[in-house]
Amino acid sequence: SSGINAECPLRPGTIAAYQTLYESSVAFGMRKALQAEQGKTDMQRKIEELEEEKKDLERQVNELKSKCDAIEKREAERRVVEEKKHAEEIQFLKRTNQQLKTQLEGIIQPSKK
Repeated sequence: SSGINAECPLRPGTIAAYQTLYESSVAFGMRKALQAEQGKTDMQRKIEELEEEKKDLERQVNELKSKCDAIEKREAERRVVEEKKHAEEIQFLKRTNQQLKTQLEGIIQPSKK
C-alpha cells in the first residue's frame, strides 16, 4: 500500500492547482460561449440590415424599370407621330409637285401648238 502513495502523491498543492486550472478553463469556456452568442447576435443584426438594404435596392430597380418603360413608350408614341407627320408632309409635297407640273405643262403645251 505504501507503493501506491509513492506513485500517486496527491498533495494539497496539486489538488489546488488542478482546481484552479479547472475553474479557469470553465471561465474561458463561458467567455468563449458568450462571445460566440454575441457574434451570432451581431451577425443576425447584420443579416437583417443587408436584407433591408436588398429590399430597398430592389424597390429602386423596379422604380427605374418603370421609368425606363414609360420613357420608351413615350418615345415610341412620339416616333409614330413624327413618322405620320413626315409621311403627310411628303404626300403634300408630292401633290404640290404634281400640281405645279400640271400647271407648267399647261403653260408649255399651248405654246408648242
